[in-house]
Amino acid sequence: MRLSPLLALLLAVPLPAESILVDHTSVAKADALPKEALDRARKLDVLFGHQSVGGNILEGLSELAEAKPDRYALERTENPEADWFRENDGLGDFAVGENEDPMRKIEDFRTRVSETYGDVVSVAMFKLCFVDLPEEGADPKEVFEAARTAIEGLEKEHPKVVFVWWTCPLATDGNSARLEYARLVRTYCREKGKALFDLADIECDGKGDALKQEWTDDGGHLNEAGRARAARAFWVLLARLAGAG
Repeated sequence: MRLSPLLALLLAVPLPAESILVDHTSVAKADALPKEALDRARKLDVLFGHQSVGGNILEGLSELAEAKPDRYALERTENPEADWFRENDGLGDFAVGENEDPMRKIEDFRTRVSETYGDVVSVAMFKLCFVDLPEEGADPKEVFEAARTAIEGLEKEHPKVVFVWWTCPLATDGNSARLEYARLVRTYCREKGKALFDLADIECDGKGDALKQEWTDDGGHLNEAGRARAARAFWVLLARLAGAG
């Protein structure tokens, strides 16, 4: 009989209390992770809300698993029912909200966790897309404050769930609002000791202010090389969340 996700987590996979930062320096660490760290990471029950760039990252995870199944195989399902997490370990993902409407994405994530997933997952996270924060449009400070309010509320409702913050992915140009959102998220995570997947930093390799041309074919989405970078960093995130790596 399978233990409940939270009980299994408490017994086998203690989540660290300290802050976690996964950025461009994490990409090269994935292939050095010991097998036992990856096995611990596979025991997590992870909820991930995203749109197209998130889909790129999941495609990268699949490509890693195909190339090295003994290391990077990961159970995954789309649009999971709560019972999926009760019966499986792994990653359940869904399309969050609608593109170009960051407030709707935040509310969609908050509602799903609060009403469906908060009692069955150990990790929950969502990401915005580059189209959500164009040069002229949503105010990055207002978007950040909405995300902060939503996640802090969920943390109070579900204190055993670790909520991972993400910076907004970049494009090859026009990133002023995305970079301001990233600054606000980084400062908050550093000061509050939160877990952060710094996708913006991964996409610019810690240099400059834009997605590097060699990792995209259309100026915003990730190509095979970009997907591979993000997927490797994602595995480092999972290992860190599982108390390893």
